[in-house]
Amino acid sequence: MTAKLSGLNSPLVIRGKMLKSRFMYPIAQVHFLQGPELYPADPTVSFYEKIAKNGCALVLTQDTTNPDQRKMPGHDTPHFSMWDMDSQPCQNYFCQLTEFVHMQNSFIGVELSPDRGLPYCVNDPDQKIDFPHPGSESPEALKLKEDFGPWMDAGPEGRALPNPDWNPAPKNVYFTEEKMDEYIDIMCEKALKYKNLGYDAGLIDMGDHFYIGQFLESYCNFRTDEYGGSFENRMRFAVKVVKEVRRRLGSDFILVGNMPGTNGMPRGPMMGLTYEESAQFLKAIEPYVDIALIREADCHFPLEQKESETIPYAKKMKEMGVKIKMACATPYMDLQKMDDAITSGSCDIIMSARMFLCNDELGRILETGEADDLVPCIECGVCRGTSPVKDWMSHCTINPKLGMEHRAARLVRPVEKQKKIAIVGGGPGGVTCALWLKERGHTPVIFEKADKLGGQVSHSDQSRFKWKMERYLDFLRHQVEKQGIELRLNTAATPESIAAEGFDVVIAATGAHPKAPKIPGAEHAKYNPVNVYDHLSEIGKRVVVIGSTSAPTEAALFLADNRREVTQVGRQNIVAYDLNPIHQRAYYNLWVRDFGVTEIHNAVTTEIAPGKVTYRDSDGTVHEILCDDIVAAGGMEPNSSAAEVFYGCAPEFYAIGDCRSLGTMRTAIRDAYTLAIRI
Repeated sequence: MTAKLSGLNSPLVIRGKMLKSRFMYPIAQVHFLQGPELYPADPTVSFYEKIAKNGCALVLTQDTTNPDQRKMPGHDTPHFSMWDMDSQPCQNYFCQLTEFVHMQNSFIGVELSPDRGLPYCVNDPDQKIDFPHPGSESPEALKLKEDFGPWMDAGPEGRALPNPDWNPAPKNVYFTEEKMDEYIDIMCEKALKYKNLGYDAGLIDMGDHFYIGQFLESYCNFRTDEYGGSFENRMRFAVKVVKEVRRRLGSDFILVGNMPGTNGMPRGPMMGLTYEESAQFLKAIEPYVDIALIREADCHFPLEQKESETIPYAKKMKEMGVKIKMACATPYMDLQKMDDAITSGSCDIIMSARMFLCNDELGRILETGEADDLVPCIECGVCRGTSPVKDWMSHCTINPKLGMEHRAARLVRPVEKQKKIAIVGGGPGGVTCALWLKERGHTPVIFEKADKLGGQVSHSDQSRFKWKMERYLDFLRHQVEKQGIELRLNTAATPESIAAEGFDVVIAATGAHPKAPKIPGAEHAKYNPVNVYDHLSEIGKRVVVIGSTSAPTEAALFLADNRREVTQVGRQNIVAYDLNPIHQRAYYNLWVRDFGVTEIHNAVTTEIAPGKVTYRDSDGTVHEILCDDIVAAGGMEPNSSAAEVFYGCAPEFYAIGDCRSLGTMRTAIRDAYTLAIRI
């Protein structure tokens, strides 16, 4: 499909600066650190240069902080944003970073957020709050009061509570006028430093868990002075901030305001602004702020099939007379939908991280309109991080080149000698390997015993929760066809057939298979989280799913969605514990809200029998669950024996992915890529 993207590619003039496109890159955790001063390393510069080169007009980077705040709560690893910008090496890199972005005809901005490390409390910590207050009518709000005392401060995901894991510093200093001026001074001083280092823009965060957002929203602002009560009072501090930042930074510096959510987006009964309040606030800051950034309260998850709510919000604001430029952060949309949002006037700018993380050829795609070459994000959340890593570099499951921009040119090179290569296994790893081998000039042939590509994730088309994975598999299938790669489906490769064709190389990508759990009577569990999708018609009404990881959780959701009465029994205190906390919450919410799966946590399954599961709870009490069928997760085991039989069938033999070493889809794809670029 080829279409002219006239909206996304159109320029936009702001503060005398002509943005080359309508793309903005958000403050995302993609940074390498080096040196005792924790300054950004070469890969950081190369990464942002790539983003700018690929069509992004305004690139935003994360903020810095004070030296005594350079540790993540609970971790010994330095935070990705904790650069010491006052050190000379760090300043040198900032200058290099801004120069490289400017060389791509793009602009660069930074988050301006002095919130970290400041122990301020929007409300007087000694104030006795009389409930009900605005937004407190909900049981959720009353539960917060009961659990966390008479005052609240913002915690994760915009929830108003003092959370020591999120904000370890006690928030016990009342936000007086003097402290407001101190806050503004810190923000302006930081912004001026960045401007002197070549930055063109700054983002003022007014989101839900930041101080400005706390002032704005009634559910956490209980003040009785001129900064509390009416919305005119609640927005007084925000207007004061942006007015002073504009005065000190001058007329040539672009200011972006990250807006709090609205209760026009479904986010819970006590959160957000009304449409009328949002429009009133935007009109008040219009003389000082150039772009209003509209984000949704929650990121989007692989389980939920949702369209963006930000674009309708922006359109609503424009209809209410707001003239400020509207930038919409979206879940992964197709290019045509993004372009339509611009050309229709619903919004002015699209902010996207995932599109740039997944695609190294986005610039070419935007120029040619060849949307079929766009790698579709699976929204797995790996780029948000599942745990601290040494370099604080974001990863991408489906883009193995992410983080290697500084080396990509010398790594991926045309082959000196073309080879005929057999790839046994058509999962994501095998297909990725084939595509990169073809890119370099080799002749790959894919052997897949099933009737379609996909391997362990080929069942994604059977579950509505996995539609984004299926979209990615469709992309891979299309690329195999487009690149003219020979594909042999329904073909079980054998050592004899491979040897007979005279391949130069054989690559085994045979994956892994489920193991039976080490539970007495495990043989009575006929199904596992892999084969349950292919045997739905055989599975009875009442089903017990054993396991707490994401695989059995997805199986439980799939069965519940298909009208089974599902009970999930797991050792952990939460489902999908192998995922990051954000995605754990997504699984839990969908599980409980929509499908009513019975959850049994902190339980050890002691025996499986025909039609019965026995488990012991945390108190040591033994229980029995009667059922029609059982799905038991016991982990995976490499198909190493299926791989090693091909050793000696060609002059060169390699194994990639799970058959070599158990891992994730990301490690399998990275394994495939690193092999393909060195053969």
